Amino acid sequence: MTSRPATPRSRRAGSRGVTLVELMIAVAIGLLLVVVLAQLFLGSRQTFATTDDVSRMQDSIRFSQILMTRTIHLAGYKSQANSVTATVFKAFPALEAVDRAAPNSDDLIVRYQGSGDGAGVADGTVVDCLGAKVDAGQMITNTFKIEKNLSSGRLGLTCNGAELVPDVLNMQIMFGEDLNGDLVADRYITPDAVTVAGNMSNVVSVRVALLFETPTETSKAVADATVYDMLGNNVEKLGPFADRRIRRLVVTTINLRNRTP
Repeated sequence: MTSRPATPRSRRAGSRGVTLVELMIAVAIGLLLVVVLAQLFLGSRQTFATTDDVSRMQDSIRFSQILMTRTIHLAGYKSQANSVTATVFKAFPALEAVDRAAPNSDDLIVRYQGSGDGAGVADGTVVDCLGAKVDAGQMITNTFKIEKNLSSGRLGLTCNGAELVPDVLNMQIMFGEDLNGDLVADRYITPDAVTVAGNMSNVVSVRVALLFETPTETSKAVADATVYDMLGNNVEKLGPFADRRIRRLVVTTINLRNRTP
């Protein structure tokens, strides 16, 4: 028996497409997946940006501590060990500071002599804050400040006019004074207080407070409401801030290694 050919109706039933309702459901599911993936992407991107900013800030903190510790340790260093400190640094003190009340930053000035043959050839064991070699008998002055970068418009830690660490908001300085001659600081006072009393020869350490911040605002939902106490001197407080940057207050105490007659 021969088979009957398919009718036009059965051919149309076998090749039927999706309905409008099914199409709308598929589009809705697709849009939902796109939204979810976009949120995941944006969240991951914000997390990466925040982590990167915090890592950069931590690198700045480490570099600042290493640089300032190395420089302050050299304060008062003499090319000739037997020379008299009061004579070598008579015109230009080994350690000075410009004391300003916050929100203005203090300045720190550190001086020392170099090492070498004394004829212009430094041996490289003594360098300034910018890494330049200093020869024996040559007096070098390192001036640390918080200054605005003309390109970015943001504050940073500079030395001798060159920016070394970006995104540093403030620096406050206190000097550790030895009152009993045991070369251990008995109290920490402002540079102005030391200068007025005329006892810079009693200073055996420097306490440096630096306030760092991330280069950009992070994804945190609330603004920085912290009030940063710069060295516990009730005058020197900063904040709260109206942005969403992350900030770190770092305080470092550095002993002077060359406080000799």
